[in-house]
Amino acid sequence: MARVGEELKKARLDANMSLKQLAKKLGVSESFINEVEQGRRVVNEAFLERFNKVFKKEAGPLGLGSLEASVQDEAPEKARPQVKKETYAAPATPVNELWNQAFGENIKNVPVYGYPMSGPLSHRSHVVEGKKIDGHPMDKVFQLKVDNDDMKGFRIRTGDVLSAVEVKEISGSAILLVEYKGKNLLRKVRNLNNGNVELTWYPDSQKSEVAPLKEVKPLGKIYKVEITL
Repeated sequence: MARVGEELKKARLDANMSLKQLAKKLGVSESFINEVEQGRRVVNEAFLERFNKVFKKEAGPLGLGSLEASVQDEAPEKARPQVKKETYAAPATPVNELWNQAFGENIKNVPVYGYPMSGPLSHRSHVVEGKKIDGHPMDKVFQLKVDNDDMKGFRIRTGDVLSAVEVKEISGSAILLVEYKGKNLLRKVRNLNNGNVELTWYPDSQKSEVAPLKEVKPLGKIYKVEITL
């Protein structure tokens, strides 16, 4: 483009025309003409045609190549800002744990188990007050999802969720999750204070069984029932 600029400058000087005069005739700024003559601005065929009309001469085969600017747009075109694409990344920390971190000691995710207690089926958030949930030590509380109607007579049915607290001894009478004969069962348990306990369940009619205390292992004491409608 330096060659093109030289040709244009030579034609202007031969016509004894100033930058200002030529710029006015072409309808562009003096700086634009100056940049073209110095080879810093690339022009298109339309500009050359207008230039030729002013001087009534052929500019000659100048080999323009690619066009980087036009007389209609003197300022270089500004590059369009690239829009940064945002992609969603799942948090490295599980959502439940994030909630615990956010609320500190005020919220705890309590595990919900099935009768086998092999692993939590889900978690539920509970309010913690003074390191306790519902008045029980927060690290001893768990929930149990009922999977049969053995306790229907006690208004506990399949699908209900029970709140429980871990216990190691059987005293008085309470509804407990116990391990008995290799199975985890939900029973109303009463300590008979003679080395035996009474296990009661109520599917359609009340049933009971007396078992040696040492053969019944308490796992959790039920203190609240969330009924499924």
